[in-house]
This record gives sequence, structure tokens and C-alpha cells, in this order.
Amino acid sequence: MTASSRTLEQILSVLKGAGGYVSGQELGRRLGVSRAAIWKLVEELRRRGYRIEARAKKGYLLRSFPEALDPLAVKESLRAEILGRRIHIAKEVDSTNSWAFREAMRGASEGEVFLAEAQRSGRGRMGREWFSPPGKNIYLSVVLKPELPPAKVPLLGLCAAVAIAETLQGLGLRPEIKWPNDVLLDRRKVSGILAEAHTEADRVIFVILGMGLNVNMTEEDLPEGLRGIATSVAIHLQRRFSRNALVGELLGRLEALYLKLKEGRITEVLSRWEEYSPIKGREVAIEIFGNEIRGRVEGIDEDGALLLLTPQGPRRVVAGDLKVKGW
Repeated sequence: MTASSRTLEQILSVLKGAGGYVSGQELGRRLGVSRAAIWKLVEELRRRGYRIEARAKKGYLLRSFPEALDPLAVKESLRAEILGRRIHIAKEVDSTNSWAFREAMRGASEGEVFLAEAQRSGRGRMGREWFSPPGKNIYLSVVLKPELPPAKVPLLGLCAAVAIAETLQGLGLRPEIKWPNDVLLDRRKVSGILAEAHTEADRVIFVILGMGLNVNMTEEDLPEGLRGIATSVAIHLQRRFSRNALVGELLGRLEALYLKLKEGRITEVLSRWEEYSPIKGREVAIEIFGNEIRGRVEGIDEDGALLLLTPQGPRRVVAGDLKVKGW
């Protein structure tokens, strides 16, 4: 983080915590800079989309945060030590996972976050396209460097699904997780996750954990083919939300789960996942490369694989497209 970024964070913190006007003199005293420097910092915050009112003999008042994604605004609600130490934001990329993968190959450190306002070629599981209109949703990828065998990489996707579900529950919603890691609201998809690992032999070098969360899309924003299938937070709660605040909240929850995984507390993560997934004991069908497997869900194992009891006997499924009657 540069000195100017730290100073911007400091002035933002003072303005946010003041609950009223703060004089330029007081801001300068707290930050150890001149009033002229304070004016320049305020102008930079305004350029980023912060509404800051200035009045003679009163000072500066923070009115609102930007609607556009902004690293300073994300950090205002971020409660994490590893994830989000560096936050990169682009107006448009091919996909945040591809962008993060390229940067990880160049040496990006663990916890670096890559966000975009729009994606040209957003990707979901099973090679599907992820609808990514500009300025509406969260398209986020984070670089992780876990000491895990490749077989346990899917657990990171489960962590992300739980983190998203917890974030949505905190808004008063009732999310469900469809194995392995689609997050649903009233059986409509609100979030998807894609974990991509770079491995050598039996060692994970890094994982790019990508998350798409539909936040402020309306029904009219959805293409005809996605209506009734996809949804957003705004559709369910009938109001817009700060994407910056949601990103900060999501990263904090993800870090807590990720640390449990790193500490070997896998059962705690799986137990949390099962709280949001109502499929245990249900009859399901799973499509795998054009073939269908039917059976009753017995649970998931410590690699995140689905355990089925089929007419032919027990079956362990590591990937596939799950279909549940009534969904």
C-alpha cells in the first residue's frame, strides 16, 4: 500500500467516524499534513465517487460512499488479515479468474483480490458462461496458496459457498446451497463459484477462487433465457445494496472458513455447508458428461465429494450437474 493510499484510508476513517463536519485544520492535525494537502485528498475521494460536502467554518462532511467498486470502500467493511490486503479493480476484463491466474503466475501473493465491474467472458462451472453486466454485481477472484493436496481443492469452493450464504443470511435472506457450490434463493441461482488450481505433481501451487454474486440486477436486466432461473439480492429485497460493503463482508467470512480449513478443522466447514444444503436423504440425479446417475444423498466426504446410495450400491461423485426433484 502506498503512502497516499494509507492517507486516503485515514481521512476516510476520520470522516466516517465523525458523524458530522470535521474542519480541515482538525483533519490536518490528525493526519499530520497541511490543509492544502487535505483539500487534495478530499478531491481525490470525490473523484472516486465519495460525496463529501464542504462548508466554510464547518469543514467536511461525508455524505455517501461510491456505487462503483472502490478498494477504500471495500476496506471500510473488511474484517480480514489475509484476504484483501491488496485489492485490484478493473472496469472490464475477460474474466476475473483469468486475470487473477495471470497475476498469480507473475507472483501475486496470497489474499490478493481481483474485482471487475464487468466481464466479457465470465466463466462458471462445467464450462458455462456467467452473465456479467456492468456495474450491477460482484465478480471477484482471490489468490489462495493453501497447503492442501489437489484432491481437497473442491473444499475451497464449499468454503466460498458457505461464506456467500452467511453473507446473504445476514441480509435477512434464506439461502440454500446446491451441491457443490451454487447458492440459491427460492430455488433460483444468485451465486456461482469456480475454483481453479495450478498444481505441480501432487502439490498445489495456488488456487484461484472465483465468485459471482448477483446483487443489483433487476428482472428486466436478465436475458430471457435466465428469467426464472437466475435472481439477485435486489430482486428479493426490493432495494439496491452497496457492493463494496458486501465484498468486505464476504471476504471476512471467507477468511474465517479458509483458516479453519488450513487448521485441519474440515468437519466444522462441512457441518456449516450441510446447514445450508437441504439435499441429504433426497433422491437426486447427477449428469456427468452426458451420463446420469440416480441415487439417494448420504452426505459429503472430507474432500467435498457427494456420497450417493444408488441401486448398484454406494457411489462417490466428485463433479457433475445435480438435479433435485422440485428444484
